[in-house]
Amino acid sequence: MADYKALKGFNVESLAADPSVKTSGQVWYNTTGAVLKYSANAAAAAWSSATATPTALMGGAAAGTSTAALVWGGTPGPVATTFEYDGTTWTAGGTYPISQNRASGFGTQTAALGAGGNVPPQSDVANTYNGSTWTTSPALNTARSAAPAFGTQTAAILAGGWTAPTRVSTVEEFNGTSWTAVTSMPAVKADGGGGGTSTAGLGFLGTDAPGAGGRVATSYSYNGSSWTTTNACNTARSGVGSGGTTETTTMTYGGEPPAYIADTEQFNGTSWTEVANLATARQAIFNPLSQGTQENQLCIMGDTGTAVTSVEEWQGSPRPTKTVTVT
Repeated sequence: MADYKALKGFNVESLAADPSVKTSGQVWYNTTGAVLKYSANAAAAAWSSATATPTALMGGAAAGTSTAALVWGGTPGPVATTFEYDGTTWTAGGTYPISQNRASGFGTQTAALGAGGNVPPQSDVANTYNGSTWTTSPALNTARSAAPAFGTQTAAILAGGWTAPTRVSTVEEFNGTSWTAVTSMPAVKADGGGGGTSTAGLGFLGTDAPGAGGRVATSYSYNGSSWTTTNACNTARSGVGSGGTTETTTMTYGGEPPAYIADTEQFNGTSWTEVANLATARQAIFNPLSQGTQENQLCIMGDTGTAVTSVEEWQGSPRPTKTVTVT
């Protein structure tokens, strides 16, 4: 009889505690309980209507979670407004130092980072948020907007983007003190999505050339030093919403190819899977909700032919842990 390594190509992982983030079918040995465990499929998840924002906007930046979100900037404008969300109510936050759209966001509601954007033209400005006030942070090395992003306020990756009039593949890393040029992406990319951490992140979708034909489905994984091409998303698009605290909790939704679409996809560490669609197709979604996950995510405002106030909440179910029993 074949053993697990022969079937799967690797040994069962031994852990003192169950992993906090699991993929369906993951198997591990819990050394504390001396039992073999696995994660089962999660229950069906779907988008539902959430509290609308005070102002209709599109193309802004976001950070935080579905119950502690932060959004700023956007158009018509651009604007400098900031809003905070507690899972029920939107309230005004501290005004962003400049009016802009297409900036990139990182971190949490009380420890956020905003970088770049379109004033116009593209901006190199970066600012941090402490839950009430924005403070000027060291500037980017290259002014850019619509750059795929992932990470936190003190460990952020800004990948590609627009540096008018071109798209770029250059990448910058922020360590809480300064921005440093690191390994470029394998290809130019702007107006896509991101998720994960500065040492285990994803940059995906977006555009690599003008026009509808320039929209791509490519996805790249970053390990803190180099980029690797992963399985592509199922639908090429730009203007998406996205988020994820890790690679395996990353998801993306909406966009345009060029018609507005409602498709939602999730990444499991290897491939992208289509799940339930948004109720309302849209693009130019506030992006990314960096601390959202495949269990809880927000699709905030965007463009449905005009800027909207509508918000949708994704509610998934954690993958249940099962114990292998032998009788």
